[in-house]
Amino acid sequence: MRQTILAVLSLSAMTALLTGCGGDMVLLNSKGPVAAGQSNLMMTAIYLMLLVVIPSIIMALWFGWKYRASNKDADYKPTWTHSTAIEIVVWGIPVIIIGILAWLTWWGSHKYDPYRPIEADKAPLTVQVIAEQFKWIFIYPEQNIATINELRFPEKTPVSLRITSNFTMNSFFIPALSGQIYAMAGMQTHLNFLADETSPAEGYRGFSSNYSGYGFSQMRFRAHSVTDAQFAEWVAAVQSGNGTSVNPVAVQKTVLDQAEFATLRDGNRSQKQIDAMVRNARTDLEKRLAETAQAEGPYKTQPHPVTYYSSVESGLFESVIHNYMSNYHGADHTAPVEAAATDAVAQEASASEAHVAGEHATASQGE
Repeated sequence: MRQTILAVLSLSAMTALLTGCGGDMVLLNSKGPVAAGQSNLMMTAIYLMLLVVIPSIIMALWFGWKYRASNKDADYKPTWTHSTAIEIVVWGIPVIIIGILAWLTWWGSHKYDPYRPIEADKAPLTVQVIAEQFKWIFIYPEQNIATINELRFPEKTPVSLRITSNFTMNSFFIPALSGQIYAMAGMQTHLNFLADETSPAEGYRGFSSNYSGYGFSQMRFRAHSVTDAQFAEWVAAVQSGNGTSVNPVAVQKTVLDQAEFATLRDGNRSQKQIDAMVRNARTDLEKRLAETAQAEGPYKTQPHPVTYYSSVESGLFESVIHNYMSNYHGADHTAPVEAAATDAVAQEASASEAHVAGEHATASQGE
């Protein structure tokens, strides 16, 4: 009896969650066309699969009840071996459902491709994103500003993100607006989304959905969808060094250059680990590692504060990608080589974007 009661309570709790009574089910409460489309695909797939699951559960319960030992009226056919009608049902319906799911998967993969530009009347806002340890850096190349752990953009305006990482592989995710996409060192991934309306005052939740170290749980940010006028006001305030007039809890700084960028990396060990490394260091290598760990400091126990930069060093985003590419190929880090490689990265990205745009144009014509 106790197990039955617990099972009923568990099913009731799951039902409450699925109906939205258990909290904000953000994946079912999307605020943009990309996230809404992905949510609809997910729910359509669930409903199709329930066409098999629910009848199977009902029949399992009904068969158990009908053919129980105490039911003397149940049919007994010890020589029964085959039924064409049953074979058609148990094989035909799943095959049809799998075929529909396969078509939905193909269609959805093209329709909601993260590289596919959003169709809108407004020109897209380009933002470069760097996954740093353990924080998110957003660079606005057209506005020549940068932020840490805060993303602002106008409503009903396509946002085109260019994403990379300055340490291990990570995953960028704003559940209310888009699906997740990986951020990888030495590579550039794309993500396009649009917000249908302005966000609440606290913004939409954004975070890293890929474990990347002890400070991973602090790798969170807020995405604010605002009006065109509010966005222009915020950009002007940050450029003039007065970003705190829009967000009083933010930290305003001047320029995000290579020197400032180098100071943004957090430690990846706890203080206890660092103390143990220092205490147990015996060899020269162990001592050097301990000194490095001491210099880096422990990982943060709170997210990095929102920070604004009134200007950004040109080519900073490209230099992060180039840094890992040149290390891999063993290239010399001289200024001319870096400049040439930066141009090559930019040209490769442009070619990639043109190729993707061409593919999507072809796919659109096919649709």
